[in-house]
Amino acid sequence: MSSATNRAKRDFRARDYLLLILLGALIFLVFLRIAFVVSDKWGHDAFIRWDGLAGFTLVLFGLFVAESAEFLRKWRFWVLTAILLAVHLTGFAIVLTHIQEWRLTWFMVMVIEAPLFFFLRDKFV
Repeated sequence: MSSATNRAKRDFRARDYLLLILLGALIFLVFLRIAFVVSDKWGHDAFIRWDGLAGFTLVLFGLFVAESAEFLRKWRFWVLTAILLAVHLTGFAIVLTHIQEWRLTWFMVMVIEAPLFFFLRDKFV
């Protein structure tokens, strides 16, 4: 490969990483703003439940997408990701609305979801 081709690939990757960092920073700022609004309006319990869900979901799906670089250009990956996100959020919304007490550390149960997500990604995409 020529040095111009290598440089173009390196510039493309650098631009992609920069865009991902900027997108992550924007999402984080939006998350913080929502967290303060929820905490002020509905109290600490709602903050733990719903902002905890948002934060841990962001980490889980951020990891899932970051570890799926070779699948990012495949539409089936994004369909699977959308389905997994919908099922994940629906399940947790049902649990969070029916459980009397919820602690932030209980969101660590999402660690169990990650291997399942990677298995489904490898199987269907």
